[in-house]
Amino acid sequence: MSLVCMGASYKTAPIAVRERIALAHEDIPAALAELADGSGIKECLILSTCNRIEAYVDAKTDRMGIDALTAFYERRAGVPLPEGAFFLERGMAAATHLFRVVCSLDSQVLGEAQILGQTRGAFEDAVAAGTCTDVLMHLFKDALHLGKRARAETAIGQDSVSLSTTAFNVARRAFPDLPDRRVMFVGAGEMARLASTYLTEAGVNDIVVSSRSREHARALVEACGGRVCADGSFYEELACADVVFSMTSSRECVICADELSAARDRAGMQGRACVIIDEAVPRDVEDACADIDGVRLYNLEALASIVDEGMAERVASVGDVERLIAEAEESFFAWMQQRNVVPTIKAIYAKGEAAVDAELSRAMRSLTSVRGEEVSDDERAVLEAFGSSIMKKILHGPTIRLRKESSSADSYYYTGAARYLFGIETFPLGTHHHACGTACRSGLPCPVGVDESHREVCSSRGIAHA
Repeated sequence: MSLVCMGASYKTAPIAVRERIALAHEDIPAALAELADGSGIKECLILSTCNRIEAYVDAKTDRMGIDALTAFYERRAGVPLPEGAFFLERGMAAATHLFRVVCSLDSQVLGEAQILGQTRGAFEDAVAAGTCTDVLMHLFKDALHLGKRARAETAIGQDSVSLSTTAFNVARRAFPDLPDRRVMFVGAGEMARLASTYLTEAGVNDIVVSSRSREHARALVEACGGRVCADGSFYEELACADVVFSMTSSRECVICADELSAARDRAGMQGRACVIIDEAVPRDVEDACADIDGVRLYNLEALASIVDEGMAERVASVGDVERLIAEAEESFFAWMQQRNVVPTIKAIYAKGEAAVDAELSRAMRSLTSVRGEEVSDDERAVLEAFGSSIMKKILHGPTIRLRKESSSADSYYYTGAARYLFGIETFPLGTHHHACGTACRSGLPCPVGVDESHREVCSSRGIAHA
């Protein structure tokens, strides 16, 4: 097992990079099939949200996993990966990263509520595609259970904060009389439904919904009131809106500056205040819209600077969440070790028994040749016991120490070393590569530490080490 996670988030890459590799929900099945087709990939799962896209694989080796992930992202980006834009985690570090993500410790808005549901959706998509069956199945079940515990047992979910609540707060601060203002939704998906609940609770009833799917638009209108944007009147409605929430999955610009400016001129809205909140990746709104007189444009990076009133309580709960994460790490690690150490010990003894059998056959042929008669059953039994006893005495010490190390943080690497030294999944020297792409001089799996030469190699491939 080689568990690898690679991706880009708001921490490592600007929107301009993330939107090049973003995946709409309908694109996920094809992307999973593409990734699963990579050399050495046994399982894969893709988590794509407005603030991150990260892929998890269980591969035959670290290098196979990283090569497949790098190629996958480069195909989507259409260019070599920008330096430092992508993060890389392996083994238990990948599991820990997922645990932090699902508990929203890695979110742009600490404690945001949507990531748990988004992770569950990604898990269900991978299960449906048949790319999450064993290691990733166990890991993501643990992660989802952890995420529910974190929200139920700590204050990390205080006020059900999310990007949608932050966007709502932006609108409310811009217009204290928000219930008397006109709000327009561009897109009618999950984020729009969440934002609409805050608006209806605040008393907003003048709501216009525009969506490529008339069915989705009507469903949102039924839930929050308002009306569906009439065909052909998109920019006219935009021009008259006080607040616009745009959150589509379009890969093309949805709101263009020239057309919006012209529509505002026709409607006599020049200079009138309008707040546009673009929560989409790729971005829905052309940057030049911010230059239109009266328009204030917020994208995801701008939302990150908004101070949330409940932050102090959620920050105080981080320690409690970290303790839950530590428990989840211990549980998954124990499962992973049981999965790796016991089969490795069995494989070592099986290889020893095979060697004893081979040498026993050779010895019996030699004895038969020297004596001129067949070896008796009793003599064969003595030789078998002799060979088996020597084999077990030789293997006893190494396997006992391997079991002892199964509870240490370096167990995964001891197991990998044992499999190499005893010729299980042998890699000839210089052909087994580190995750960074450099040939391993000793033939062993990558060590936990990453030296500067490895960092340089990774940097050239756009991979950032923690």
